[in-house]
Amino acid sequence: MRIAIVTNFLYPEGIGGTELYCFNLANALIARGNELYWFVPNFDKPVTATEERGDGIRIVRFAGVKEIGRQDMNFTISSFIKEMKKRDIRIAHFQEFGGFYGISSELFSAAKQNGISTVVTFHLANYICQTGMLHFAGAETCDGRMIPGRCASCSIFTGMTSSVSLNLQLARMFSHLLDTRAARIIPRIRNYMNGIGRKEVFIDALSKHADVVVTLTRWYREILLVNGITENQLTYIPQVSPEIKINNTGGGKREGYVYIGRIDEKKGIDIILGLAGKLKAEMPGAFIDIYGPIYGPYYAEAGNKKKSFRYLNQYDNIRYKGIIDPEKVLSVMNGYKLVILPSLVAEMAPLIVMEANALRVPVVVSDVPGSAELIKEYDCGFIFRYNSPADLFDKIRLAETSAGKLAFRQPAENNFYSVAGKYEQVYSRLISKQ
Repeated sequence: MRIAIVTNFLYPEGIGGTELYCFNLANALIARGNELYWFVPNFDKPVTATEERGDGIRIVRFAGVKEIGRQDMNFTISSFIKEMKKRDIRIAHFQEFGGFYGISSELFSAAKQNGISTVVTFHLANYICQTGMLHFAGAETCDGRMIPGRCASCSIFTGMTSSVSLNLQLARMFSHLLDTRAARIIPRIRNYMNGIGRKEVFIDALSKHADVVVTLTRWYREILLVNGITENQLTYIPQVSPEIKINNTGGGKREGYVYIGRIDEKKGIDIILGLAGKLKAEMPGAFIDIYGPIYGPYYAEAGNKKKSFRYLNQYDNIRYKGIIDPEKVLSVMNGYKLVILPSLVAEMAPLIVMEANALRVPVVVSDVPGSAELIKEYDCGFIFRYNSPADLFDKIRLAETSAGKLAFRQPAENNFYSVAGKYEQVYSRLISKQ
């Protein structure tokens, strides 16, 4: 079969979970005898560029703009469809959306209208949730149903003050008021409502033009159902990790705890910093190493290094170790006793949990849907209360005494070659209907 994966960025130009998943899937589809194209926008450039890599992936950077610095969606759509038809691609597999010149719902709608079957795999929760947290006002678990006034109120009051309970009260108070014509006169409220409106347009396009919507977890399937995606559209293909090719017996000495990911507020870095003193006082010698690129307020701007993450922590038991090369992540992780994933955002199906499970390294995760689902399903770690440094500390202590009781259940199909086979079944079914 001839298949196109569609994202904003290629691997390793982008090194997030989405790009890595697509890279592994692409290689597995090629190994199964398929012809694989990877489509990405040629950002801010009016020409299409192509290349074929040594791994067999054919790259198509379709012209992203008609004129440099000026977006023309009709031109972008025309460029995208032209390149698809030139190669007689019958399956377009969308795995990412967003960005000013990035992949949009208009592209998969146009693909469908031009006779190309469309598959969408979701890797992020924020295509539906404005904050990405799925916690109303950062406090209460949300069912994920898009209700404009409620969503706008949540977006406005999440993190509004240092008091989570006050933010929750304000969000509840205003949730019914914001979805009124009078409220929309206020520019800030109008901006929030417009953002939620764009998500509603996206979901409407998905329900009309996506032939198959793939979820990596069961919890997100339920979120899509309450927002109008039908049972017939949905397919569940669980998250897996790449095959582990290093010693994963745990025979070597493992020391300390580790966080690997973006250094970002929504990833819960403040939660780790918040337990440093308690860790120092009650668990002398324990430490947490942090790896990853630095974003947001943690980034050291020129001439203002005191705002850098490297300078925020006054204790020597939380150490920033820089960025790991993607191919070294597993070997680095294998040297620690525990992986910490303190996210405030609703993780979809964190690959790092599956990798740690394969290595039999316990994981402590915050109580967000995707992370918690994997921990429960594979019995590979512990779940701490959302946004609670104190409970994270308690779960670290529990891990020290109870990690040996974890089962570390492995997926029945634990490699991308098997996952590619499941996608082939989806593709074949769609092609037979064309």
